[in-house]
Amino acid sequence: MCGFAGVIDFSASVDVDEVARMSELIAHRGPDDSGLHSEPGVALGARRLAIIDLSPAGRQPFSDESGRYQLVFNGELYNYRELRAELEGRGHRFRTETDTEVLLSSYLEWGDRCTEHFNGMWAFVIWDSAERRAFGSRDRFGEKPFYYRRTNGRLTVASELKAFRAAGVSLRANERVVRDYLAHGLVDHGAETFFAGILQLPPAHSMTFSSRGLEIKPYWKLEPHDPPEEPTASLRDLLLDSIRLRLRSDVPVGTCLSGGIDSSAIVTGADHILRRDAQSAAALGGRIKTFTAFFEDREIDERPYAEAVVRQVGADGHFVSFSGRELVEALPSIVEAQDEPFRSTSIAAQWFVMREARSEGLKVMLDGQGGDELFAGYHGYLGFFFANLLLEGRLRELAAEIHAHRRLQTAGAGQLVAALARPFVPASVAWRVRASANGSAALLGPAVRHGAFSAPRSSSQFPDRFRRQLHLVLTTRLPELLHYEDRNSMTHSLEARVPFLDHRLAELAFSLAARDLIRGGKSKFVLREALNGLLPETVRSRTTKLGFETPEARWLRGSLGVMAADVFHSRSLSERGFVDAHAAQRRLDLHRRGTLSAGFELWRALNLELWARTFLDR
Repeated sequence: MCGFAGVIDFSASVDVDEVARMSELIAHRGPDDSGLHSEPGVALGARRLAIIDLSPAGRQPFSDESGRYQLVFNGELYNYRELRAELEGRGHRFRTETDTEVLLSSYLEWGDRCTEHFNGMWAFVIWDSAERRAFGSRDRFGEKPFYYRRTNGRLTVASELKAFRAAGVSLRANERVVRDYLAHGLVDHGAETFFAGILQLPPAHSMTFSSRGLEIKPYWKLEPHDPPEEPTASLRDLLLDSIRLRLRSDVPVGTCLSGGIDSSAIVTGADHILRRDAQSAAALGGRIKTFTAFFEDREIDERPYAEAVVRQVGADGHFVSFSGRELVEALPSIVEAQDEPFRSTSIAAQWFVMREARSEGLKVMLDGQGGDELFAGYHGYLGFFFANLLLEGRLRELAAEIHAHRRLQTAGAGQLVAALARPFVPASVAWRVRASANGSAALLGPAVRHGAFSAPRSSSQFPDRFRRQLHLVLTTRLPELLHYEDRNSMTHSLEARVPFLDHRLAELAFSLAARDLIRGGKSKFVLREALNGLLPETVRSRTTKLGFETPEARWLRGSLGVMAADVFHSRSLSERGFVDAHAAQRRLDLHRRGTLSAGFELWRALNLELWARTFLDR
């Protein structure tokens, strides 16, 4: 696990000191070691967070014995032991115990198709000094960041956007992305970033850069295929194997625990492995350490569920909370860590959890991201499930599911009608109606008020609306959550691993019929069945879905609201023109007086200005 920065230029010299400064700006990603490689037209820098093989042998940039190839690598190949054995059988010899060397040897064996053999998370660049060619890649789901800027024959790359401050780049706002964020809450839904001219390599894509130019290609995608004969047993086995692989570490490992099904499955799955195969779970240290964010607000307090998991596995449970005042004090650090504006204060809760985990001596954390996206955990999937049943003429089953959902979720008739209608409304219309209804459209300032909006669309080949929606959320919403996961962990020099995002699990999930995922009014049906006997029953059978919430509305009536009022009345916000200052002031005033219950739109307006001050005004 590391961070990297580099410049490749086929027409001009490269300033090695510039790359060294870029690397220094992301030193938190790798405080254990650092390195630089330079040759005419090329400079690569790396910071190392030592996780596998803690010796200096893992220093990056990492080269083959001939010195022809130089690798900078951020991530982990969880199947590196199996790959190493296969490569040794093909004649490769190894001088370290690192997965870094396995990655480079895989490239030497299979070339650009090496990524097809990887089970893990990664962003890397391999420079071939003989061919004068760079090959880079990003993992299938976008767990690890990969940013780049191309100007003529020059390519600048980095693991975090803040590194470009040292690359002679004038950081300017991408107003189209700013508008999509303010109006629709979209972040990381495409290749563009909040900074004009700086892009990100899409998940599941690789790139090559040479004197002939830059080429970007996909190497993996989800496609329709037949389900396994025993979906429940297959899912259970695959999930446990994914957790087992992600427990491979030479440093201590802990787990996040929200109290939801997904993070609870990771904790109880890790405990299952610990009790039956202690060697594979040695990094847990004999007793799992869990970390849970909580708030006293009864409607969002998930402690009873988390405590049930802690009791069952005998975990060393840590419970983390913070006030609105503490949030305001920490915001400058959180905004700096994230690089781009974020959608809600729940991201701050994760930041506090990761800080606590690092203070307890951990260097790796497992988390439950991806379970909702793969197994239909969000309420928004329900309408697409209903649409499938309607279009297939399964009216009796549709009526039964609607009845079950109303019984479990106490949903009103209006909510169900809206859910069923949503799949048949053009996406662009649905997005605009939502922005108008929740008040976010009214907050757009003169600089971003006008312009075309292209609603995110699924590029999947799945024939039914339900799985196309699953794919859309997986490819446009999940990268945002993984962005937060990466920055919140790495700013504390901590590696986050997400067992649900094993590509084998994703392929299994997308092979299943909709009724395997939603049945009897319950989401994640097949996952719940697979976890029978592992999860406490109170967690396995719960039907509430909170989504890692914070008391944002209450904070905006307290310390955070005081801060927001100051920001909304500031000259910088008004002159910048991103946010309509008067509209923001009015909406905040109504919210603070209790006349209106504002949503995430006020936070986005506040966070955008804090980001602009941090990155654009510096």
